[in-house]
Amino acid sequence: MRDGTYDIAVLGAGIAGSAMAKAMASRGWNVALLDRSGFPKHKVCGEFLSPESLAILSKLGLIEEIAELGPRAIERIHIRLESGGAIELALPGKAFGISRFRLDEALHCAAARSGAVLMMHATVTALRREGEGFVVRYRVRGESTELRARVVVGAIGGGAGGAARRFPFMREDQGKENGRFVWPVSSAPGASAAAVGIKAHFAEDGRTRSNAVELYFFRGGYAGVNGIEEGKLNVAAFLEKEDIPRQRPDVKGMLEEACGRSEALARRLAGGKPLQGSMAAVSPVVVGARPEPWAGIPLIGDAIARIPPLCGDGMSMALRSAYLCAEHGDAFLRGEETMKEWQRLYTRAIESEFSAPLRWGRFVEYLLRDPGWSRLLPFMARVAPFAAKSLVRATRLKLYSD
Repeated sequence: MRDGTYDIAVLGAGIAGSAMAKAMASRGWNVALLDRSGFPKHKVCGEFLSPESLAILSKLGLIEEIAELGPRAIERIHIRLESGGAIELALPGKAFGISRFRLDEALHCAAARSGAVLMMHATVTALRREGEGFVVRYRVRGESTELRARVVVGAIGGGAGGAARRFPFMREDQGKENGRFVWPVSSAPGASAAAVGIKAHFAEDGRTRSNAVELYFFRGGYAGVNGIEEGKLNVAAFLEKEDIPRQRPDVKGMLEEACGRSEALARRLAGGKPLQGSMAAVSPVVVGARPEPWAGIPLIGDAIARIPPLCGDGMSMALRSAYLCAEHGDAFLRGEETMKEWQRLYTRAIESEFSAPLRWGRFVEYLLRDPGWSRLLPFMARVAPFAAKSLVRATRLKLYSD
């Protein structure tokens, strides 16, 4: 880095942004990783690293560091439907339960050890083209400054029509508003209605320790439960915005209302209380939109689109997008690809790998939440287990092998 000039600036230090920064720094590029928040912190997330996620972490050279965090090994899926029926399936491979509190910090440390410069509490306020690169203006604790980068990657989360709408990014095919470029507000084709996401950690009763990721469906949403490090449970819920959140606006109240609507969830969490400081909420959450991997700059992670949380492949998609983007970003910086070729090839790869899981994820979510189908699905899973496994497989990315 020379005088605030970098090869690449990554905006957003979540799963995708940290993995991108680590991948590019490991290739020898000068990388700045910016985030408006401080870390470590609790984030709304299923905290489930699928077999697909672990395969990408291995390719990024991170699997050993994650294993050292003491994650919970997860082998099965247990589904409890609103009708009272149940479905149990084996996962296609090893999975981990690990908190974002631990995972994000580990990825940041890995990026820093590889040479990336981390800038926390850095709120990006503007982005503009200048010459052959970009100028990123950001504010740290009230003081404004800027950096220059040959390439900027957006890992700002939110998905199409979510947080990305509110960010003053440039998009080449859009006009100006009040003299500055703005992010386009789209209708997010194929997206679900906005929802509320919440999470909390619970101390797990050793007598009910499980090696499964569990899904509980109820009127107004569903919740996922799985073990994480240090004998804790992560409980994350996806709730229709106009239902439970309107009645009980705090996280503890929303979880209590969800338990009141699902006897199975109430039994699972009986006697437990959310651990101090672990509760978090986010809104609006928009899922299932058509993937949009480029908007003037390459996008990664949730900025592309969100898959329904019940699929358990959100972190896998974040890591996969960072891996794919880093391959093309490296080629661009080396002069082996033009920016237009990067855009074309990266967009093609994302659409090829993400479009089908996003579509099937919405369809499976509909089946599991529909009252009629929820009565039939347990029977169908028993008599045709191959069909049930095929549906689950359709919602997931293809498994990369070493």
